[in-house]
Amino acid sequence: MKKLAVILCMVAIICSVGFAESKDETDFTKFNYRTVTGGYLSCGRDFSAGGGEFGINLLPQEKLFVLRNSIFVQGGGGNLKSTEQLNYGALEIGDKLIIGGRINGSGFIVRSYGFTGCSFGLFACEGHGFFSSPFMIKLSFGGGFEFQFAENTAYSIEFRGMSRYLTEKNTSNFGDFSKSTPVLTIGYRIFI
Repeated sequence: MKKLAVILCMVAIICSVGFAESKDETDFTKFNYRTVTGGYLSCGRDFSAGGGEFGINLLPQEKLFVLRNSIFVQGGGGNLKSTEQLNYGALEIGDKLIIGGRINGSGFIVRSYGFTGCSFGLFACEGHGFFSSPFMIKLSFGGGFEFQFAENTAYSIEFRGMSRYLTEKNTSNFGDFSKSTPVLTIGYRIFI
């Protein structure tokens, strides 16, 4: 709970600074981009992770509707058992589809969106090698906001639900492997 409170305070400060710095009246209605890159930090009930993403705008020109496909790479760690600790480290690669809307303000843009994603991951823990089976599959869905105050930079916050699965049916070695968890993600995106 402390992590969530600290992250929400950081997001509030970043957004406040962005609005305070938006004195120039940049005309964002003429702004268009094709690709987006970014970084983020995620935390859930039993894990934390960081990663990067590369996205492509699927629309010829973004006006009031957002449609973007993003490929991401994420590294992180956490625990697999709630009663007895079994710590793990993981590396994932996945794809995310973002669908939403855009509001143009005076000197800023706010995007609200929903997304769905899927990733494949390798993980290692005590008694399990990084490149050995079973592997991790994650399905996620949620929503988020982007706050853009400069011509090519935005801050983002996302809330999502995540379901985690292993590729084999026999998962007794991993105890009560967490199947689903809520996740909070904060990050930035750079538009090119």
